[in-house]
Amino acid sequence: MIASNTVLHEIAEVFHFEFWLRYYFIEERDTKLYISLTEEQAKQMKTQFPDYWEMVESMLERSLSPELSQRVVVEFIQLNMAGKKFPVNVVPKIFDTKDFSIEMILFNTWVDLHEEQLMKKIYSFDYWINAYQEWKESDQAKTLALSLTVQLQQESQAVN
Repeated sequence: MIASNTVLHEIAEVFHFEFWLRYYFIEERDTKLYISLTEEQAKQMKTQFPDYWEMVESMLERSLSPELSQRVVVEFIQLNMAGKKFPVNVVPKIFDTKDFSIEMILFNTWVDLHEEQLMKKIYSFDYWINAYQEWKESDQAKTLALSLTVQLQQESQAVN
């Protein structure tokens, strides 16, 4: 179970990073949205997050869409994790787990709850992850996670 928790955590972090990138570095041009980095931001990001730089580059100067975001993240995970960090067959299974769904919902909830604070300045991705992990330890987050677990189990049982 620990191995799959590690896989889940690392895969979720790729999604979180891509979300963070879009959250702070989005620019509208001709009614389309793009990731836009200054030279300094690009240099800093490349230095601080070399593992994710390939993903950042693949999004630069491309019109953003939910499909592009999903494709870039999944391709990044397939190229850099499946078969390299983790067994090939483990990675796709994570996407179908209730734990992965709950992780994504919790992260989006955390962002929604803290949006006012997060918009005050550009916080580093490390700050986001640390603040999110602290929030996940709160009673509020644990209650939400439990509620989501029950809800997903009930939905799963209703389908079967």
